[in-house]
This record gives sequence, C-alpha cells and structure tokens, in this order.
Amino acid sequence: MNLKFISTLHRWHRILFVLPAISATFSCTTPKQATETSGVPGAPAVAAPQLAEDDPRRRAATEKFIDATKMDILGDHQQAINLYKESLKNDPANPAAYFNIAKIFYDQKQYADALPYAQQAAKLDPKNTWYLDLYGTLLGGMGNYKEAAKLYEQMVQTDPDNPDAWYNWAFFTEQNKQYQEAINIFSQIEERFGTSEEITTEKVKLWMALGKKDKAAEELQKLIDADPGEPRYYSMLIDFYMTNGMEDKAYEVLQKLVSLDPNDPKANLVLASYYQRKGDNDKAYDAFSKAFSNPDLDIDIGVSVLLSYLQYFQTPSAANAPKREQALKLADELTQSHPTEAKAFAIYGDLLYQDDQYEKALTNYKQSIALDNSKFIVWQQLFFLYDQTKNYDSLLAVTSRAEELFPDQAMAYYFNGYASMQMKKYPLALASINKAIEIGSGDRKFLSQMYSTAGDLYYNMKNNHASDSCYDMALVFDPSNAYVLNNYAYYLSLRGEKLDDALQMAEKSNTLSPNNAAYEDTYGWVLYKLGRYSDAKEWIGKALQHGGSADGTVLEHYGDVLFHLGDVDGAVDFWMRAKALNVDSINIDKKIADRRLYE
Repeated sequence: MNLKFISTLHRWHRILFVLPAISATFSCTTPKQATETSGVPGAPAVAAPQLAEDDPRRRAATEKFIDATKMDILGDHQQAINLYKESLKNDPANPAAYFNIAKIFYDQKQYADALPYAQQAAKLDPKNTWYLDLYGTLLGGMGNYKEAAKLYEQMVQTDPDNPDAWYNWAFFTEQNKQYQEAINIFSQIEERFGTSEEITTEKVKLWMALGKKDKAAEELQKLIDADPGEPRYYSMLIDFYMTNGMEDKAYEVLQKLVSLDPNDPKANLVLASYYQRKGDNDKAYDAFSKAFSNPDLDIDIGVSVLLSYLQYFQTPSAANAPKREQALKLADELTQSHPTEAKAFAIYGDLLYQDDQYEKALTNYKQSIALDNSKFIVWQQLFFLYDQTKNYDSLLAVTSRAEELFPDQAMAYYFNGYASMQMKKYPLALASINKAIEIGSGDRKFLSQMYSTAGDLYYNMKNNHASDSCYDMALVFDPSNAYVLNNYAYYLSLRGEKLDDALQMAEKSNTLSPNNAAYEDTYGWVLYKLGRYSDAKEWIGKALQHGGSADGTVLEHYGDVLFHLGDVDGAVDFWMRAKALNVDSINIDKKIADRRLYE
C-alpha cells in the first residue's frame, strides 16, 4: 500500500467536496475548455507574448505583483486582487497573477469568480500542476465533471506518477456516471500504485452501481489475496455477502478466517458479528467470550463492543435480561484478561452501575482509578455512586482527593460541598459550592443546581436574603427547575413573604412535575397561608395520596387545614399521626394536648 498515495487521496476528498452547487445565476458561465478566448476581464483575446526583460512594463508589472503579494499576506485580499489586476495590465501573460487571484476567490468561496482566472492561468502554463489542480477542482466542484475528468486525464498523460491526478480523473469520471470507465481508471491506479482499501471500496461501489455483485465480491477478495493475514478484509467480504443475502458464501469466508488462527481475537469478533446477524446469540456470545478471554484483544475494541450492550441496561425488560447477563460476563472476562487496563475496569463498573449493582461497581471504579487516576469521568462515577448510596463520608473523602488532582473541575467541588451539606457542615459546604460556582460550567442546568444548593445552604444558615438571591440566580439559568421553584415557594410561605410569587412558583413546579407529594404539599401550604383553606385541603390531600402519608410534615399540615375548616377531631387525629412519625415541630405536643392550633 502506497501511504503517500492514500494521504493525498484523503486530502483531495476534503477539497473536492467544499464546493456548493452553483445557482442558476451563474448558469450562463458554465466552464468550458481553455481556448484562445478566455473571457477573463482585462485579458487579451489572444494569448499575449512574454515581455522582454528590459521592457518597462515588465518592471512595473513585477512591482505591482510584489505589492499584491504583500497585501495578500497581510490579509487585505481585495487590495491584493486590485494590485494583481494592475500587474496584469502591464503583463497580461503572467499566469501567476491569474492563479493568485483565483486562489483568493477560491479561499473566499467565490467559485464562479475564481474559475475564469484559474482557467487563464492553466492556459498560459499548462504544465503547472498547481494551476491545473485548482482549475480542475473548480470545474468539478461546479458540476462540470466531464471537463474536469478530461483535464486530469491530460495531467496523467503529462505526469503518470502523479497519484492526485489519477485519482481525480477517476473521481470525476465516476461523478459523470461513467462507471465502467471509472473502474478502468481505478484498475490502472492499482497497477501503478498497488491495491488499497480505499480504491477497492470505490470499485465495489461502482460495480454495485452497474449491478454486478460478483465483480464487487472479486474486488474484496483481492484485498484478502494481497494481505491474507488481515482479519478486517475477511470481515468486509463477509459483511458484503451478508448484506446481499449470500449467507452461504459469507460462511465459507468466515471458515477461512477462523482457520488462520482459531484463537485470534479479531477473527472471533468477526465470527461473533456473523452469528449476531444470523440471530444466533448463543454462538455469538461464545465467539465474543473467546475473544474477550484473549489478552491480545485490543482493549479499545473490547470496550467498544461492551458499549453496544448499554442499550439493554437502559431498557431493562425481561427480554433483555440474557443480553445484560452476557455483557456482565464479558466485562468480567475483559478485566481478567487485561488486569492492568484501567479501561476494562471502568467499563465493567459502568455496566454494573447500570444494573444497580452498586457495591461491585464501586470496586471496579476504584480499581480503574488505582491503575490510572487521570480520568475524571471515572471519579465522577464514584461521586454518583456514593451519593446514590448516601455514603457521604466516602463522598467527602473521594471528592477531596479529586479536588487535588483536578483543581479546575467544578463537579468535584460541587459534590464535596453537597457531601458536607448532608453532614450539616454548612460553612465548609458553602465554601466548596462557591468554589464550584467560581469555576463555572457551560451547562446551564448544572449552574442552576449549584446556585440552588447554595440557596439551601444559606437557608439553613438563616440568611434568607442570600438564600433568595441564590434561588433567583438558579432560576435565571434554569427557569424550569422544579426543585428550586418548590423550595423557594415553601421557604417564602414559612416566612409569610411574597405569597403571590410563591403561589406562582408552587403552581409551576406542580405543572413541571405532577403527582409529586412534596410539591403538592408546598402548593397546598401556600394556599393555606393565603387563607384559601378548601383549596389547601384539596392539594395537601393529593400529597397524601401520592406518598405524603409517610411524611410527618404533610400530616401536620393537613391537620392544620382541617382545624381551620372546623374539623377539630380530624385535625387532632392527623397531628397524632404526625407525632408518631417524629415530625420536626415545636408545637405538635401542645396542639394535641390543647386540641387547638398554634402557629
């Protein structure tokens, strides 16, 4: 395989596809073969002769050309174009000036303007590869594939060792729907430069366009013949046969592949893929297992295969259970065959986390970090797990270590502050949250969450003004943050402040997150504070239906509402139920004993 050829091939793919279709506005300027009449503004009808060395016009043209080049380098492209045109008035036979004007227009994506200048440059110096390439690119990019192909054919005849010219000749011939001719050109390229995967892919596509599957298969077989030890080429042919309903032929190729080395991980991966497409999941798993148990398996390929199993964890139906089990077994095998690869333990941890096996997930994430502590995303998974299991001591410890390793990661400081808050270490928590806010984030919802947590902290520290300000900022970054809307509304109701605002926020939180007992209770409590007791009974009643009956505060609130509605026995009953749940209320005993409301 000629590496230089492949490299230039890729380069031309990028260039050739940047040109958009030209609108009808330019339909009258369809490119044509270079002739004596170029149609270039300021150019003569017949190619002008070269000026003599001592001709004053030549000297003037050179000075203008140098000035134009300076302007081009400085970025003043319009002035550069003007100066190049001034140069051409004195020396109309200078192809470099035409080329430079064309290149400026090309870089500015003014392709219709670039074309006639590129054409004139190529006509004046038909052996200059740069001039011809630009002209050919413009011709082809503007849809004149036939003329572009002719130009590159001429380039090949002039310089048969120019791979760019060969490939572009084939490419534009293909674009002109001359498929057989394009195949012939690609075959000549192979004879001169050698077989390559890219050329084979093009020929397969062309043979398929001609409806000749057997010829397409022969091209893929050539790749195998050229490098029989490369499993990927067998895989390409197998995929081709499977896609085209030729399963027997696919199996034949597969057997040849496996016979090369029955333990080769790449071969077994191809075998697994084949059985997957056949719907034989058991045999597919056996092949995967053989590959994953081999230490020669590329770790990134193994991780990629396991990532494809995540879908079965995200929709945990009974039908997906066998797939989840297979994935966990394969991940375990990968850690055993690759005991020094942090990625193996990280992906195993991810699958275990998705399967709600938190302790095992923690073990694997810790092992991943022990092997490589530079991947913050793995540390982040530890944060989530410790939070999920409410292990705040460990969360505080791991985030403290993460802060040392990743001092610019807001997430580490946020979870450190969150852990401290859960442990009621409010000043320490606030310092960490403020550091997270200082670092910032491009995620507006995360910013909202940070300000929300700061608001909760200030509330617990009895700083209502700062708490309100933080909640206001949280809603600036995420106006639909139902948690913030609920908390803000509830705290305002407890203080009896801005109750109309609190009512709107509580209503919105219930719209965003319906059937949430905490949010329904807040809405009911704001209504209670506004004296709308019947409405309050309705909403706190909804909270009781949606799980609030296990919350002492909701029960006490409902009792207070009943008392205002004249149902004293009912009120005392709910107050007693709230007391049984150890409700945090300084008046609950007096309410029960005196059968009256204390607020």
